[in-house]
Amino acid sequence: MAASAVGIITLVAVVFAGPLAWAFATYVQSRRKAADGAAEAGTSEGQVDGKATEREEMSGVAYTLSLLGYAIGLGNLWRFPYLVGKWGGGAFIIAYLACLVLVAIPAYLMEMVMGQYTRKSTVGCFKMIHPRWDGLAYGQALILLLVMAYYNVLLAYAIIYIAGSLVDPLPWAADSKNYFNVEVLNGYDDYKGKGLGPVQWKLALALLVVWLIVFASLAFGKKILTKVTWVTVVGPIIMLWVLLIRAVTLDGAADGIEFYLLKFDSEVLGDLDMWASACSQILFSLSPGFGTAITMSSYTRPKENVFRTCMVVVVCNSAFSLVGGFAIFSIVGNITFRLNAAGGVLDEATGAMVATTVAEQASAGTGLAFIAIADGMRAFGSGTNAMSVLFFSVLLTLGLDSTFCWAETFVCYVEDYCLVKGRTKPAHWKIVGCICAVMYLMGLLYCTRMGIELLDIVDHYCITYYLLLAVALEAFMFTFDFGWRRLVVHVKLATLGNLRTPLGQDVVPSLFWRLGIHITMPAWCLFLFFYIFSTDVAEPYGGYPVWMQGIGWFCLAALLAVTPLGFARSLKLGTGSTLPPLEEDEAALAAALGIKSTLPPLGQNEESASAEGAKA
Repeated sequence: MAASAVGIITLVAVVFAGPLAWAFATYVQSRRKAADGAAEAGTSEGQVDGKATEREEMSGVAYTLSLLGYAIGLGNLWRFPYLVGKWGGGAFIIAYLACLVLVAIPAYLMEMVMGQYTRKSTVGCFKMIHPRWDGLAYGQALILLLVMAYYNVLLAYAIIYIAGSLVDPLPWAADSKNYFNVEVLNGYDDYKGKGLGPVQWKLALALLVVWLIVFASLAFGKKILTKVTWVTVVGPIIMLWVLLIRAVTLDGAADGIEFYLLKFDSEVLGDLDMWASACSQILFSLSPGFGTAITMSSYTRPKENVFRTCMVVVVCNSAFSLVGGFAIFSIVGNITFRLNAAGGVLDEATGAMVATTVAEQASAGTGLAFIAIADGMRAFGSGTNAMSVLFFSVLLTLGLDSTFCWAETFVCYVEDYCLVKGRTKPAHWKIVGCICAVMYLMGLLYCTRMGIELLDIVDHYCITYYLLLAVALEAFMFTFDFGWRRLVVHVKLATLGNLRTPLGQDVVPSLFWRLGIHITMPAWCLFLFFYIFSTDVAEPYGGYPVWMQGIGWFCLAALLAVTPLGFARSLKLGTGSTLPPLEEDEAALAAALGIKSTLPPLGQNEESASAEGAKA
């Protein structure tokens, strides 16, 4: 093997693409401000109506970029195509879009508004709405710890593959499946009598690199993080288009795209497992229920239009998944073409070589990215190393954005805790360093020989279950203790007089939003929660050993035990909500509308909708 000049040059270009985009955007913004005479400089970050705010704030661009990076993650380019292949192509896309509209979008807007309104992290926000919900916030903090511990191990895989892409020929060229299972994971052939096993040094080293990147990006404040997100948000978009343009020209790409667009298995629409997969996919992608959207929104400017930002993030997130599907299925189509041209695949039942299909190759689970697509990189000829660097760099940067937001959320929890308790807040870089160190040590559990199996167990029993429960409980919290009317008034008041919304932003159509928040969100999430529970009780998940199933059930039980603590404490102490009276918000809006006599009041439909929401 020799170093690949093409691979090294591509990696250098990838690293510098983001900073160049940030520098160009900064230059354009500075020229625009100079041309406008900095007319709006007086109402910049840290000020609202001329008054200084206490909480550190992000600009609108930084806020949007952070949420985009948070939403567009590994699952968009890896798990989404795998699920499309597993569940019959277009049928899964329909279920995905239905869950997006009826569950994820209402939950996302609800969290963003609550975060901006309270100006607090998730724990503080829920306590302010009503102390009985702080147990839910602590449960969400725990799942943040769990997901950060295992999620970055997937990024460690990408680091190993990026390093492998810098040599020619690719180290997995001879046998991509053996390379992943033996060289990267060194997993066991069976589970009988096995424990987690020793830590694999390659994975441990790659995981250390990932957490060092996270530390360097977060330790020195949000201005540095904003610059980094230009790399991790803009970079994947550019790289995806390069990958897409090249992938669609491969032999067999048309077959892959045909499956992606035209394959429709209507029978699976009645399969609840498919709906559970679709709902968990969009919830994990946008991630309402983690509390991160609440915390990130608490840092945005009070005059920011979170309704518009919500729509931008939702559309871009799903568009990235759908467009990325074209690139992935083009490569999967080529893999299928090459396998069939070579005689097909071995049928273990008959021992004969048989033709394979796009559906079979696309439903390879974790192996879709690290076995099938890695093997598919060989189809790019002289550009093999360059395209391999591009693909695995996309996976890495997509994952880093999500980790940045999760870690920043947890840092905010620690800082807010110090403020509430009246303690001296440690330096920001020290808090970040401690969190990264603890997460790295926890992550070593997933670098063992059975690490990927443990990862799957924790993801299923903790994240899938608790996200569904958390979103349902948040809907109840909003309905009974925050209120639809408060949301409508806040969004209108916050955006009143803005350049793009001089009349204020109306939350329309109100019937859709109220239906989602009050009915479809809690009903569908609770139904899927209990359906998955009954399925796992009847048949242990994944066929994993009993001791590993026990870990999953124990972690879920711990999360469920934490959740009602706030209710018990609230009943004992008799504490209540510390939200300002709704009448104050309505009076402020009325005063603003009275001063600006040309502005119309809330639409009649909004008033009636809000009144109904308040009664609920």
